[in-house]
Amino acid sequence: MCSDQVGQVGLSDVRRILQAWLAAAGDSLRKKRIVDADIHDARKLIKKSRAALRLLRAGVGEVSYCRENGALRDAAQPLGLARDSKVLIAALDALLERFAPAAHSLQLDKFRSVLRKERVTARQAITLALVREQIKTLREVSARGERWRLRGESWSVLGGGLEKIYRSGKKKMRAAARSRDDAQLHDWRKQVKYLWYQLQILASVQPAPIEAWVEQACRLADLLGDDHDLAVLRAKIAANAAVFKAYDQDALIAILDRRRNQLQAKALKLGARLYEEKPRRFVARVAKHWRQRHAE
Repeated sequence: MCSDQVGQVGLSDVRRILQAWLAAAGDSLRKKRIVDADIHDARKLIKKSRAALRLLRAGVGEVSYCRENGALRDAAQPLGLARDSKVLIAALDALLERFAPAAHSLQLDKFRSVLRKERVTARQAITLALVREQIKTLREVSARGERWRLRGESWSVLGGGLEKIYRSGKKKMRAAARSRDDAQLHDWRKQVKYLWYQLQILASVQPAPIEAWVEQACRLADLLGDDHDLAVLRAKIAANAAVFKAYDQDALIAILDRRRNQLQAKALKLGARLYEEKPRRFVARVAKHWRQRHAE
């Protein structure tokens, strides 16, 4: 499911949602035995919290926004390293399955061994001390959020936050379409995910009209996520050229690039639909549904 309905939305409601996500992220890291799914859940919840924070940006003020955004970014960073190490093997397997049977003849045992060792190293980096520090950070961000004096009219604040993300995503999409650069595609993906999470929050006000945008953003984030995984995998292939026979490396890169071209073409086509409107027009359409519900 791409949707995650969370109740009616005003400034205080978005703060409540943000704090609930922070608490859930902490719960995922507080378990006696943290597995990969817990790391994934915590990281996703921190990202969703940052999306909610961006909706509240004008209401909390720039100083508070920058402090909390930086704290959450730093808390999520080591979890991202562990996540990448886990998905690379899955991305490799999916790639070989898609281009079977020819791809199955490639000799990749040594490369798989490299990926497995890096995964172990990344998981070992998630130490008890690190987890405790992250839980503390999440708790402190939530506590400071409780003391925010939220300023401004609800939709003026929320709409402004949504417009910033939509405008940034549109800009990043254009840059990525021109360059097909890995870093710019990744930057676009981050903005798409923020838009997805923000629309999830706002879809709880009027699910039917907004849900289509939620689904589009979800699918687009998935396409760009798959492309990002392959970009990271390609970098690993290049960095570990010594473990490959020349033919195997060239053949693997060829099918990887072919798949990335497919994913990027689909992403750009879907992105053109999601970002077809001017930011103010898009936000005005969302505002219409928001105001209808709050007028009831």
